[in-house]
Amino acid sequence: MKKIYILVGIFILVVIIVSVLGSILVTGDQEIKKEKDILLVQENQEKYFTSYGYDIDNPNIIINPYGNSPLTAIIMFETDDYVAVDISIKSKDGKSDINYSFEKDKYHLIPIYGLYANYNNTVVLRAASDESIINIKTDGLPSDFIIDNSIQKANNFTFINTNYPYAIDQSGEVRWFLNDHYYGNITFLDDSKIVIGSNKLTEDGQAISLYKMNFLGKIYNEYIPASPYYGTSAIYDDNILILSDKIYEIDMQTGGVVKEYIKNDGYDSLFVNDGKIIVGKDSDYYQLDDEELIKIDYSFDIYINHNFYNNTSNYKLIKGCRFGTLNETDMYKENISLLGYESNMPDDILIDMDVNRIRVINNSSSKEIYFILDKFLDKRIYLVEDIKYINLTGLKGKYTVYLKISDDIYKTNYYIEV
Repeated sequence: MKKIYILVGIFILVVIIVSVLGSILVTGDQEIKKEKDILLVQENQEKYFTSYGYDIDNPNIIINPYGNSPLTAIIMFETDDYVAVDISIKSKDGKSDINYSFEKDKYHLIPIYGLYANYNNTVVLRAASDESIINIKTDGLPSDFIIDNSIQKANNFTFINTNYPYAIDQSGEVRWFLNDHYYGNITFLDDSKIVIGSNKLTEDGQAISLYKMNFLGKIYNEYIPASPYYGTSAIYDDNILILSDKIYEIDMQTGGVVKEYIKNDGYDSLFVNDGKIIVGKDSDYYQLDDEELIKIDYSFDIYINHNFYNNTSNYKLIKGCRFGTLNETDMYKENISLLGYESNMPDDILIDMDVNRIRVINNSSSKEIYFILDKFLDKRIYLVEDIKYINLTGLKGKYTVYLKISDDIYKTNYYIEV
């Protein structure tokens, strides 16, 4: 019995020594900068979305409420009784005003879409017998904003994604855009929401995920498919159909794959027409029928006509969700000893992190480097030729960051904690 106690004591002592030794060996004292999780950022932002203490003459106004949709705002106020609210966003020419009515409520969170850029916009609010005129001043468009002048303007709004997703009115004025480079086509849902590829790309320039968001820029769901998203989606049976290495049908509520269809044989477009799945390739189009493709005549317009308001309810605050995880990044099979090293960090190697990945940018004159994460009994080595994304799946704990450039090993002053 005494031997058992001795063995248990030795085991506990070994565990303590290993734990202490592991923490000592992770010697970096500067944590790699982490980007804030967009879902957490917007949840914190919504803490300021309140109508309490505000009235129609003195409403709570937040311009660009989620930070990524500059030509939008949210107006919040209370009324004594349950009343409907009418809004009118005045146009420059008087021909493309946006008029809409919201159902009765006492606590009003009114989304405002369709403002002009670099303009002092006029918004009229009406609630019962009360009327208030609000002015909302917006900033200009980004300097690299590209407008497609070939767009055939419609009576409502025309949406397209060039280097920024945006919408123009019948006069050609930009009335909405997202201020980052989101990927792929814009797919519309019935309740003033869209599906679009995220602004997080792989080395090959394909999105790692899709967003379900509204025009305010609020992300309701992020979907991370098992393989990269190739930029084309459609709505099918109230689910999201995407083009990836295969055609996948994703459950919009759970993020799970409902069904896998045919492999992607170089298709560049995907549509749903009259309940049928259609794929395009080299200007030819095929209808999917019982897993077989039938060539058809098909025409489409890349410009989508749509209105901003398609429901009558007040704005609801709903927590965003992320579905799916990235696969573990392959490690390079290289035996690199970390015993002899120099202690510095080359200025031309950039490292940062987001919620899913580590990004390493190699701006050095050396063609390739090795990026090494090391903690006690766990060493991971990745080859970086230009830019490398390292998925956080499989990583756990605190890692010291090393670099191998040519024949030199650099122990940096950084660590990564997952």
